[in-house]
Amino acid sequence: MRVRVVVTIVMSAVLMAAPVSATAAEVDTVEPGLLSPAPEEHREREPAARTITPTSGLLPTAGVYESERALILQQTNDLRATRGLPPLRLNAALNDIAQDWSVQQARTSSMSHRPGFHLLYPSGWSRAAENVAAGYSPGAVVGAWAGSSGHRANMLANHTDIGIGVAVSSTGRLYYTQNFGRYSSAPPTPPGDVYRLSGSDRFATSAQISSRTFPSGAHTVYIASGLDFPDALSAAALAGAADAPLLLVSRSSVPSAILRELRRLDPDRIVVAGGSGVVTSSVISTLRGVAPRVDRVAGANRYDTSRRLALDSYGGAGAPVVYLATGSGYADALAAGPAAASVDAPVVLVPGASRSADSATLALLRHLGTDRVVIVGGTGAVSSGIQQSLSAAGLGVARIAGADRYTTAALIGAAHFPDAPRGYLATGTGFADALSGGAAAGALGAPLFTVRPGCVPSQAHSALRAQNPDDLVLLGGLGALSPRVAGFYRC
Repeated sequence: MRVRVVVTIVMSAVLMAAPVSATAAEVDTVEPGLLSPAPEEHREREPAARTITPTSGLLPTAGVYESERALILQQTNDLRATRGLPPLRLNAALNDIAQDWSVQQARTSSMSHRPGFHLLYPSGWSRAAENVAAGYSPGAVVGAWAGSSGHRANMLANHTDIGIGVAVSSTGRLYYTQNFGRYSSAPPTPPGDVYRLSGSDRFATSAQISSRTFPSGAHTVYIASGLDFPDALSAAALAGAADAPLLLVSRSSVPSAILRELRRLDPDRIVVAGGSGVVTSSVISTLRGVAPRVDRVAGANRYDTSRRLALDSYGGAGAPVVYLATGSGYADALAAGPAAASVDAPVVLVPGASRSADSATLALLRHLGTDRVVIVGGTGAVSSGIQQSLSAAGLGVARIAGADRYTTAALIGAAHFPDAPRGYLATGTGFADALSGGAAAGALGAPLFTVRPGCVPSQAHSALRAQNPDDLVLLGGLGALSPRVAGFYRC
């Protein structure tokens, strides 16, 4: 492998040449007729009025600088045209890699190459290169690269694809990245523009999701532990229905990124989901310095807390539709959150292995005036006995279930959001990023698809192609969702 490095004060280039590298389960079901509320059951919602918009400071989402990216692409291809070379195509996966690195440089206010950048490339490349720069205006950076032999060589090499990243530091300095690759065949094309919302950890990611979704603040904010999932699963659906963010905290402190976001949101009320065992009184004390009203909603266990959260939001107005999901896992309830929010319904957790619905859940459904229940997940998650006992109680019952968590999420999304202008993607192997992301998706009227870390499962891939959204929002960093997900590579 040949490597050439050219470094200047504000620019650097790297060229690399490398070899091309190249189960049965339950039947999918969506039982019809019970997913959409009657018109009088659905309060007025205007999710389209909210947009993901840039705020001050770092701008880590791809798409924030779409016009600048387009200018850099055009100028790069204009340079190639002067040498009779074909234009480079914009590659979503390489875009994701380049944008992520520009953001990291901006966060540290330090220009450098990403070590092993080519290891992030989707397989199939035979040549890879990277240019970085800092401090130039968008209209001048290509000219600066062209004036340096190493950078110019990368732009004029026999690459086929390019990714472009642009980010701004807290001092206003712009950082640029170009990632080049040569592929023998065209890569997949995502159905919409790809954005990524991520931070340095789960708490910073939670704050980032909130700031992009609620740029004008929020009247109510939900708080839950970011170290475990049960309380946040129910809170996410309620937050989405209330057009409120869900922010994550540690057990005994409010992370600095979350505290800054809370102050920016300037809420009238904060709802803390869970007891003192998961969110201590010291967190409550900190929150009382932010909002005039802080309420803790907690029960004896995760199921009791889930029921109490539903009562807090719907105890007065009632809930004709309720979603049920197992409380022993997170996958199904994550995807159910935005769906439930879209029909103004809570997600209630149940001990899914039970032979029948427990008396407390039945009492809750009676109190809420519920007449329709949507069970999310197969009989291995929520037993057939629970479904039968709900039917015996006179409730209409539907079940949405796929062969695995990814298929279940895809079926939920397709059933509730067939033509939504936005789709959210989160890893199905973890819960942290999808908790705040689920609340955001619910507030914006969008589905949440859980996907594999390195590719988009077939059912989700097909559902998103059918949905044809304008935007795809990836939740979490490259460690959670690889550039192959950004590139819409099917599993």
